[in-house]
Amino acid sequence: MHVFYRSRWAKRPAAEIVYEQTDVAYCCEPMRRCWGVLIGFGVRGHLRSTSREVAIFTSHPQANGKTVQGIMPVDFCPFCGQAVETCRDK
Repeated sequence: MHVFYRSRWAKRPAAEIVYEQTDVAYCCEPMRRCWGVLIGFGVRGHLRSTSREVAIFTSHPQANGKTVQGIMPVDFCPFCGQAVETCRDK
């Protein structure tokens, strides 16, 4: 599986590099269905991220009623086992 991304300079005073997904070449049908819901590039719900890793998304309910998002980087597809590679799109 290949996830293509572009890097850009953030428009903040810190001038960090942020990454933005451009395309995905899926390895299997279950990955296609779960992309952006269970697994994805960066952090769920954000188009740009300072992380260029593919991660599994989790939600952790808190006592105050809100949830905290968790991300766990993955190197292999949890469905078929193929390696997950992030590739820079020029």
